[in-house]
Amino acid sequence: MHQPHLTIFALALILACAGSAAGADEPARVGITYYVSPDGDDATPGTAPAQAWATLARANRQRLLPGDHVLLQGGATFAGPLLLTAEDAGTAAAPVVVASFGAGRATIAAGLGYAVLVTDAGGIAVRDLICRGADRVRNHGSGVAFVNTLPGDARLSHVRIDHVEASGFGRALVAPGARPEGQQSPQGCGIMVGGDARDGSQSGFDDIAITACELHGNAYYGILITGVWDGHATRYANAGLRIAGCRAHDNPGDPLYHENHSGSGILVEDCSGGLVECCTAWNNGAECRTAPGGPCGIWAASCHRVTIQDCEAYANHTGNGLDGDGFDLDGGCTECVLQYDYSHDNDGAGFLIYTYRGAPHADRGNVVRWNLSCDDARTLPAYGAIFVGNDGAGMDGVEIYQNTCIGSSAGALINVHGTGIGAAIRNNLLIAAAGPLVRMDHDLPSVVFTGNLYWNRGAAFARSGDHDVADLAAWRALGKESQGGRPCGACADPHLDLAAARGEPTDVPRCANARGLV
Repeated sequence: MHQPHLTIFALALILACAGSAAGADEPARVGITYYVSPDGDDATPGTAPAQAWATLARANRQRLLPGDHVLLQGGATFAGPLLLTAEDAGTAAAPVVVASFGAGRATIAAGLGYAVLVTDAGGIAVRDLICRGADRVRNHGSGVAFVNTLPGDARLSHVRIDHVEASGFGRALVAPGARPEGQQSPQGCGIMVGGDARDGSQSGFDDIAITACELHGNAYYGILITGVWDGHATRYANAGLRIAGCRAHDNPGDPLYHENHSGSGILVEDCSGGLVECCTAWNNGAECRTAPGGPCGIWAASCHRVTIQDCEAYANHTGNGLDGDGFDLDGGCTECVLQYDYSHDNDGAGFLIYTYRGAPHADRGNVVRWNLSCDDARTLPAYGAIFVGNDGAGMDGVEIYQNTCIGSSAGALINVHGTGIGAAIRNNLLIAAAGPLVRMDHDLPSVVFTGNLYWNRGAAFARSGDHDVADLAAWRALGKESQGGRPCGACADPHLDLAAARGEPTDVPRCANARGLV
């Protein structure tokens, strides 16, 4: 009695297979290009420059398919926002593209909201646009935001943002406790990519590339990569990130926001596998007056295997006496790297390695190498050139080697704060003009110094625990600069031309040009 059903099922299967075979021979869909121009008409098809739409509101009503393009007339200004949803998703092979056509870049005037907001969609590329908010005080959106609200740890793939300038974006303040502590809002950023899952899961994005963008005059961040805050997370919201050739400057923070930090250039949170290279961050953070923490030029937190390299961070500030650092590997970072970076003239540390109570993921295996810090800790001398600190569950396997640190403040160049720290500090060049070379809150055998070259003029050599260390011999008596029972390290004038040690403002752009990033 079941035979008819089997026959119908078999016939359906044969027809489906036949359809699949036929489809395999068909050419891939050719996307449609839609044009938007101030001289256009929303009643036209929009499929040619001479038949362009006039408004982004009309573009928002069009369902887009993989391979489709929405092109805005270069040099023209359009009232935002431009909105894309899950129905407009593309693919990596055939992304939906939003860009400019003709001469120059189009401007999206976002007013009080977002310029480009992509919700629950991957396979999207946004490029060659200028995004402007009303100003960072009144606006409550972001320049370009990719937000994943899907439940169930869902990752959406393929995000491309290239040659976008975004400024004038802020955030509407909410009552304290309205969002979980540590959880970021999609607002207030030049560029934001991340999860804001409605079920609180680690949904986000992968295969993310942000290149040749300039972010300035935003209240909270130039670039923010993030996910839903979870102090017990075992996975990461985002993966496969690359940020290259970007400039984040004059993002001052919000003096009225006291729940967390604000005013960083580039912050990567909640990401597994990432690269930030040939980027520059300066003059950020001056209006951050929050209590829990402060801003940084370029940093990572709650990340796994994220590398920040060939970048420059300088003249970054803080308004609350905390941070204002050049670079940072913060709480929850594992196997992350700072290398070939140049930090100078920041309020706080040149390079910070720090963890706090309640950080997700155990801090371990982070590396700081081949970097230059010059005249950092200008207003907060307790940070120095390199600051290693634990106010949480501890950190292990920290490697700090072959860095050059030149300081002129009264504070120590290398600062180690807290206990429960396992670190190897080796083969660094440490030059202090005024303060001591090293300061450790406690005598920690687990913090090993080997092969470093020390030089300072007149100040105490170091301070460990509650006592001063007069010279290298006394330092060795504490178990430092000894390897296999033999003394190592040296205290000698390196005869370094300190003026020549400074980089040039063109160094990072030249690096980006050499790699074809700008």
